[in-house]
Amino acid sequence: MVCTLYFVQNIQYTLSFFKSCVIISNSVIYIISSKLLIRHSFKKRTYLFMKTFIKAIMGGVAISSGGTIYLTLENHIVGALLFSIGLFTIYTFGLNLYTGKVCYIVNEELSFFKTILAVYFGNMVGTVGTGYLFRQTKLAKLVEHTVEIVDLKLSDTLFSTFIMAIMCGIMMSIAVIGFQTIKDGVEKNIALIFPIMVFILSGYEHSIADMFYFSMADAWSAKAVLYIAVISLGNLVGGCLIPLSAKILDKEVLTSH
Repeated sequence: MVCTLYFVQNIQYTLSFFKSCVIISNSVIYIISSKLLIRHSFKKRTYLFMKTFIKAIMGGVAISSGGTIYLTLENHIVGALLFSIGLFTIYTFGLNLYTGKVCYIVNEELSFFKTILAVYFGNMVGTVGTGYLFRQTKLAKLVEHTVEIVDLKLSDTLFSTFIMAIMCGIMMSIAVIGFQTIKDGVEKNIALIFPIMVFILSGYEHSIADMFYFSMADAWSAKAVLYIAVISLGNLVGGCLIPLSAKILDKEVLTSH
């Protein structure tokens, strides 16, 4: 009887021990799994951010290439036409451009602003880096002309600059929406090129292109930073106007892709 009781107690102790082990094991597995999921989620977010940022840097380089072509040519119409090679490159190869991304804001979640910031600063790295790099090449011959353009931009009032930036944002939204929605290959490229020519020939202000010009002219100062900030805000406002109007009028929603 005593042996039986002792055996039963040992069985109970053994079962309790294994039960505790199972509970501890499950807790450890849960903790490890949670850490792995967090690490995986962090890696995924980091990867997506870097992908967006790198594409934005390349977008800045593309805009700088278009700006360089414009500076090289005396014929403004041809220069405006060839400047569009920058936008053509961006939307053909899926690169990122701030003045294009802002068109999607009204139909995206609040978290989309993180993407906007990543693209903005990526474009800044691309344009500023390219501008100062070009100053060390034979393209330095364009510096004098670039300085003239930048001086003209900085001599304008902030109000006028803001309005010019809004108009540029509107033209950019027309180009982006047209390129996205039109199916015919020829027509969608025409929709991309013509608004770009209009904003250049009209003297509208494009924040990312201006970053390149300011860098090429080595004209950065507190005033230049203020003007770029005003232009960037104007581009955002202008870029949202048509998508916001379409949304209010219950037209087709434009979403980022």
